[in-house]
Amino acid sequence: MTRVADGSANFVWRCGLVVVLLVVIAGVGAAQKVPEGERVWSVGPLVKPQAVESVAFGNGGATFSGMHVDSQTGSTFAATRSVVFAGDRIVVAANLGMRTVEGRPTPVHVCQLLSLDGQTGEVKDRRDFPECVTLPIFATNDGHGIVSGHQVLRLTPDLKDEGSFDYGANGHKHGRIQNISPDGSTLGNETSPGFELVDARTLRARQLTGDPAVDTSVSSKGFVTDNIQWTGQYPKEIGFVTYVDAAGSHLLYHGRCGGRPQFLSDDLILEPGCKDPLIIDTQGKVVRTLAVNGRFSFAGVSQNGKRMALQIAKVSSRGVLEKERFVIYSVENGEAIAEAVAEEAAEEQSWTGFSADGAMFVVGSPLKLTLYRLP
Repeated sequence: MTRVADGSANFVWRCGLVVVLLVVIAGVGAAQKVPEGERVWSVGPLVKPQAVESVAFGNGGATFSGMHVDSQTGSTFAATRSVVFAGDRIVVAANLGMRTVEGRPTPVHVCQLLSLDGQTGEVKDRRDFPECVTLPIFATNDGHGIVSGHQVLRLTPDLKDEGSFDYGANGHKHGRIQNISPDGSTLGNETSPGFELVDARTLRARQLTGDPAVDTSVSSKGFVTDNIQWTGQYPKEIGFVTYVDAAGSHLLYHGRCGGRPQFLSDDLILEPGCKDPLIIDTQGKVVRTLAVNGRFSFAGVSQNGKRMALQIAKVSSRGVLEKERFVIYSVENGEAIAEAVAEEAAEEQSWTGFSADGAMFVVGSPLKLTLYRLP
């Protein structure tokens, strides 16, 4: 009788242990699942859709997809420079294609800025930019926008002029602004040769270096580049991150993989070229490694430096984007905290932007734009 009782007790204990383990495992699985942000609104199309033919380049060469509606998402570079938060508005830069414009004898390429109400997504203001090829826009740290086309303009949230930057003001023949610091305070201007830092509020420039420079990202103190100038010292390496500030050039990283380094703050840089992206500081120390499952690319950082996003993509053997999602990470600990998806398929990467505090995330294209509230 005693042996039977002991066996029953052991059986009950083992069953209890199994139940506890299953509960723990289930809890861990639940904790690891990344929640989707709360959808606030979706709007679109914001402009009249255009039919275009696109070309994808894969292992088998060029593939023509035939005529389709243009989502305007064929560039990973433009994906983080096409929609921004400005005060209580969300500003979008759209491509209208060839249009007849008063005062011009032939049709010209036209871009358009749209200012949407941040609460409802309703289009409140529009402004056309004729003879435009691309129209990068940037969010400042005082609720304004910077548009960098033929002219560099500082705009109010309702798209009114509030200043302009003259590329030739300091005697330069050339200039190109294509990056703003994560905190929204500073623009980078390639003066060919040389490089300037431009205050995003006053649009006043100060020279950083007179040497030839091409930036991939800018901070309030300097810029980073993936220039391969160090190959003489490291002939077996293919990836480099060089940081240039007032003290000169500093090699922060070199390795067998590399991409376009991006500032996450004045002190932290994302190196996205490896299988698992690295976050390094401006001293060259690896702060953390992000665990990413799949092909990815940079999709923005909040001005407070607390959150960043990556596009996680599934691509066919022909190089065609089949599926994408956006994972939002904590910059502090590297953990994934939320996901978001675009409601219309992209060609390369949907447009994305963070609110200054990282609480809101907008994703999509002129066909359909969706605003998420993040946990």
